Amino acid sequence: MKNKQRPETPGPDHSDEIKRLNRIIGQVEGVRKMLEEDRKLDDVLMQCKAVHSALKSIESRLVKTHLEMALDEIVKLEKKKNREQKVAELEELFRHAS
Repeated sequence: MKNKQRPETPGPDHSDEIKRLNRIIGQVEGVRKMLEEDRKLDDVLMQCKAVHSALKSIESRLVKTHLEMALDEIVKLEKKKNREQKVAELEELFRHAS
């Protein structure tokens, strides 16, 4: 496995997202248990929908945080070419996030 170098500037604090992910892991384990116990499909599907909603919420928070940081960076860039490159990176990010 490759060693990833840490960025020179500290990244955003994702501790809240990590807590939410841990909660989602518990929900997913709950879905597995519900299936093992042959619970009603309506109950299982409701729990699956909750997991999906929670993941979408984390995704939105991550994109928002990244966008805020990128916009701050764009404002500081002096060269138009550099700003255009950063905007292109954001466009690519939104394509992947949609």
